[in-house]
Amino acid sequence: MSWISYITGGMTVILAYAFYAVGMGDGEEELCEEENNVVVNDFSGRYVTLSCQTCRKLKRHKEVEPNLFQCTKCKRHVDIRYA
Repeated sequence: MSWISYITGGMTVILAYAFYAVGMGDGEEELCEEENNVVVNDFSGRYVTLSCQTCRKLKRHKEVEPNLFQCTKCKRHVDIRYA
């Protein structure tokens, strides 16, 4: 075998590990807040797919506050809280 095969295999393993590590970085942190005797988890880790009015496509939105989402691409807020 040549050195190129060993280098290519090593680079493949390193790249696969990097993709795996980035995927594991999206874990939720457990921060609890007391609100009307209800335990609420941290909202920064929740992602949903919503229709963005600016992008005019289905995009991933990050929850900033309870039921207030922000588009990950254009940063537009989508408020689905009731009045």
